[in-house]
Amino acid sequence: MEPFTWNFIISFLVALSFIRSSESIKCLDCVGRNCMGSFCEGDYCVLAHYAPRWGTVEWEEPRVVKGCMNGKMLRSDVRSHCETADEDGEEIFTCFCDSKDYCNGDKAARKLEVQPVNLFTCACEGPHCKSDTCMGELCSYVINHKSKEVEKGCVNATVPLVERRSAGSCMVPPITGAMHHTVAKTPEELLVTESCVCGADYCNTEKPQITVKETMKCTAFAKTEMLGTKVASRNITCTGEYCFRARIKSELGHKLDYATMGCASFTEEASLAEELNPVGCAKFESEKVEVEACFKTDDKRAIGRARANQEMTTPRRKSKSSKSRTNVFLLIIILIALSGLVWKLELHKKLFRSSYDTVAGG
Repeated sequence: MEPFTWNFIISFLVALSFIRSSESIKCLDCVGRNCMGSFCEGDYCVLAHYAPRWGTVEWEEPRVVKGCMNGKMLRSDVRSHCETADEDGEEIFTCFCDSKDYCNGDKAARKLEVQPVNLFTCACEGPHCKSDTCMGELCSYVINHKSKEVEKGCVNATVPLVERRSAGSCMVPPITGAMHHTVAKTPEELLVTESCVCGADYCNTEKPQITVKETMKCTAFAKTEMLGTKVASRNITCTGEYCFRARIKSELGHKLDYATMGCASFTEEASLAEELNPVGCAKFESEKVEVEACFKTDDKRAIGRARANQEMTTPRRKSKSSKSRTNVFLLIIILIALSGLVWKLELHKKLFRSSYDTVAGG
């Protein structure tokens, strides 16, 4: 193969690797506010909280987890920011960033834009309640359709990603182990347990009304592994606006593995978290916690309504797809420049060799 061809191929591969690396971000991958452990690469770096819970039982205090998030359920134009419980940004709930490598470190995260999280006053009813109201990121209404037990309360983010996508919906079975309070004890009981979560003061006084068309037929099941014991429900079918699938694996404290599939339907006014697309999958990976969630629907009206109701706090930044087009353009420029340089070098070699042959022959 000609040297020019080899040089061109090498130049192309070098430029391509540069473009690919510019599309991912390096993140801290560890547990703890000030941790400096291993590293990962993803679409976004995340700093979040994880609380090992089953119903109302919390095995440990919430822990800060840092890691990477990837997937098509993530928008490509998410702004780098932190959601906090206070205006000063001292009590951080969740951070998303791709502004620079390792932007989910504690010091780097404190330099990100701060957005205070709304906390709602919710009705509280059930043995877990200390009063008739509570304050939380979301309000919950849970009903066991077999026993007719109803409980109400608050839901705070216990795992990255999952609760954010389910806000404003009613689900069977509950998408996380923290959403059924005490009305279900086993995965089989979760199949007859409907959990609704909403974001407004006292929105759980009555069961949120689902008026949308439910055209998706989905598989529903739940399985858990806690304290070394595995329990799984049977598989059934359900009907909803969306089918969902979620899995939470944790090695923090008591080992927990929770997997579920089921149906979710959203209220007309349900808002979609600003960093998410209505459908697709997304995965959060950290040192000892993995969370994956997928939502799908064939209902274009449902997708359109979700986009129309999407949270919009600030103007969107340039999307990664736009960046990709820019990067492709840069790749072409780089290849043209490299090709020209290689062509000139080859030309100089030929001229030098020709001159040498002429002199030698004379």
